[in-house]
Amino acid sequence: MTLRRTLQLNGLTVQLDSLTNFDELFDQLLAKGEDSEEVLDERIPYWADLWPSAVALGTYLVNSGLVKPETSVTEIGCGLGLPSIVTGMLGAKEVRFTDYLEDALVYAKHNWDLNCTHPAIFQRLDWRQPDPAFAADLLLASDVAYEARFFPDLLPAFRGLCKPGGRILFSEPGRDVAQVFLDNLPELGFSVKKTMMEGELNGIGYKVGIYDMKIKDEKNPSRFTPHASPARP
Repeated sequence: MTLRRTLQLNGLTVQLDSLTNFDELFDQLLAKGEDSEEVLDERIPYWADLWPSAVALGTYLVNSGLVKPETSVTEIGCGLGLPSIVTGMLGAKEVRFTDYLEDALVYAKHNWDLNCTHPAIFQRLDWRQPDPAFAADLLLASDVAYEARFFPDLLPAFRGLCKPGGRILFSEPGRDVAQVFLDNLPELGFSVKKTMMEGELNGIGYKVGIYDMKIKDEKNPSRFTPHASPARP
């Protein structure tokens, strides 16, 4: 079952289909048994729904002017693909959708085809094992870390998938579990500009932080430790 939305992102109109049967997809995952690799790795089908962080990041991209005709883009954990679709509509020369789950890539391509006629790239990637061949001028990550165990792997993903001099856009809806990581980014070698985006999705208001980042020290191998003390202002 699908739901088609027409999104208005500060003057840019985007068509986007999402699935409405999350519970059914989750039950299908559990039915594979507790010893299934997919269950053990908790491959929960969050990709099937549209989340405020994706809408906020898409709107930020429209407002920012970051996307130029020569810009290459990679999105990790793309889900339905909204932020990458926006970059394609804004004229990015190369747009690469990546996700851990093949079903997400299939649906992201479906949504791309609703909005764009030129080709894009759709490839499976576990960003916990970043492939530098996927590095781009603009790296997008929309709400990809929602448990503490994910954050230590974000830094090598950011460093490995962003070209020298490029930008990383990370959207995060204010989860407590993310705060220490976000506070420590400057000490871990990143310049950060935070912008709060507010809006409404499905009749519910949201506030999402967009973290616009550059790598200050390309050679800094620092890794985030989840229990590190927050950086002090």
